[in-house]
Amino acid sequence: MSDKTAASTNSSKENTTSIIQKLKKNRYLTLTGIVVFILIFIFIIGESGTAVENIPTYKLKRDNFLITITESGEMSAKNSISISAPQVRGGLKIIYLVPEGSYIKPGDLVAKFDPTEAIIKLKDAEAQLEIALSNRDKLVANQKAEMAKTESDLKSAELSYELSKLNLEQMKFEAEAKRREAQLQHEKNELSYKQTKQGYESKKIIQQSELNNIEVEIRQKRNELEKAKREVNSLTLSAESEGLVVYGVNWSNQGRKFQVGDQAWGGQGIINLPDLSSMESKTSVNEVDVSKIKVGQKVIVTLDAYQDSSFTGTIYQVARLGKEKPGNSNIKIFEINVDIEGTSGLLKPGMTTSNKIIINEVPDTLFIPQEAVFQEEDIFICYVENGSGFDKVEVTLGEKSEDYIIVTSGIKDGDVVALINPELETVTESDKTEKNSVEIPNSGK
Repeated sequence: MSDKTAASTNSSKENTTSIIQKLKKNRYLTLTGIVVFILIFIFIIGESGTAVENIPTYKLKRDNFLITITESGEMSAKNSISISAPQVRGGLKIIYLVPEGSYIKPGDLVAKFDPTEAIIKLKDAEAQLEIALSNRDKLVANQKAEMAKTESDLKSAELSYELSKLNLEQMKFEAEAKRREAQLQHEKNELSYKQTKQGYESKKIIQQSELNNIEVEIRQKRNELEKAKREVNSLTLSAESEGLVVYGVNWSNQGRKFQVGDQAWGGQGIINLPDLSSMESKTSVNEVDVSKIKVGQKVIVTLDAYQDSSFTGTIYQVARLGKEKPGNSNIKIFEINVDIEGTSGLLKPGMTTSNKIIINEVPDTLFIPQEAVFQEEDIFICYVENGSGFDKVEVTLGEKSEDYIIVTSGIKDGDVVALINPELETVTESDKTEKNSVEIPNSGK
């Protein structure tokens, strides 16, 4: 083979190799582009899906819509036996109380009051009685001495009268002057005898009166002593029936419950023994809302200690007069009594409650949480989920409750709406934890 032919052959091989290398390089570039495109697409889809998942939502469902007012309250028994402080003179300082929540039986000790002042009064009453008894003994002794002297005087006057009477009879044969003298002496002795006898009778009456007076005084002192003893004994209170101990309210101590060291006044209820078979929740509303409250309205009562348990109640009493709200003298509140239907071992006096008063009920309607509604100028909008994002939809609103609002147009049953604005770039961690659809709460919207 000639050199020219060999050179031509080598040149053809080099061209072929160069073309193959260029094709390989273009294929690599094409594959790389396809991979990059796929990754970008997956990233976009993933980011879009993550954004939707991070938005808390609410799924619409037709249901009864409740217009409510929620107020806090306290559970109590409709009927109870009150154990009151004794009706005594002076101060009543509590030195012992049976623990609240204890179940007591008849005869059990429930409270004691400081007896210091009552014991002083008892000792004084004892001393006054002893003085009265001593005065009576002294009076009786003096009366006996006086009566002895008076009886002696009476006897002497009587003898003088009798002697003058005999002497007058003997003088009937004597001269006129002597008879006249004897007559005058007799009359004098007769008058003295009568006066002495009258004095004697009067003295007996006076002494009996004096004795009666001292006896009355003694009875009074005895009564005061017995009263003092009863007061000392009354400072220890015992139960007359069984029941659960609930402390009474000490209105003179900022409305707090009674405790050891408090002062009470006679007749004030210290301890209540409630009838747990009939319970009520006492709550209140301000003067702005009281016009919406009526006897017979239903109330959903929830115990703060047991949020998963609720009870149905009915308003049976609304106060006619308002009172100042504690801590704010400019606001008037009206007390409301809610009768709890049925019985439960969970219901205990003194437990705090949440009372959702049902003002009105709209049957079979659509409603959403108020945080799902956004306002732009004069229109209201919601963000409705469309699968990969949210559509902005104008809505028409109706009545609202504390947390929810009726939607009359713009969205339909089954739609899912965002509870925050999905157009905002920042989603907080707390929002992420609520990304699942919000469920309609039972028996209250």
